[in-house]
Amino acid sequence: MLDEKVKERIEFELEPFKKMGFPGYFLIVWDVIRAAREMDVSVVPDRGSAAGSVVAYCLRITDIDLIRYDLLFERFSESRQGFNARY
Repeated sequence: MLDEKVKERIEFELEPFKKMGFPGYFLIVWDVIRAAREMDVSVVPDRGSAAGSVVAYCLRITDIDLIRYDLLFERFSESRQGFNARY
């Protein structure tokens, strides 16, 4: 079960993702990374925009736990007014 802080963060991130059409992209990246790991191919998904996302962490696209280390999600800040003010 997810705690309330994680749920809020996921909902907060999903809003701009949906507006910008990224859900399909994230699922494709998740599928590629999952397949690579199953074939013992080394992957380094901790670079770029996805590394700064709790959604990517939940999908195991990245191994960076932003909640644990209290890191900001700010890649898509231009899509919302005051986006950085909250996270």
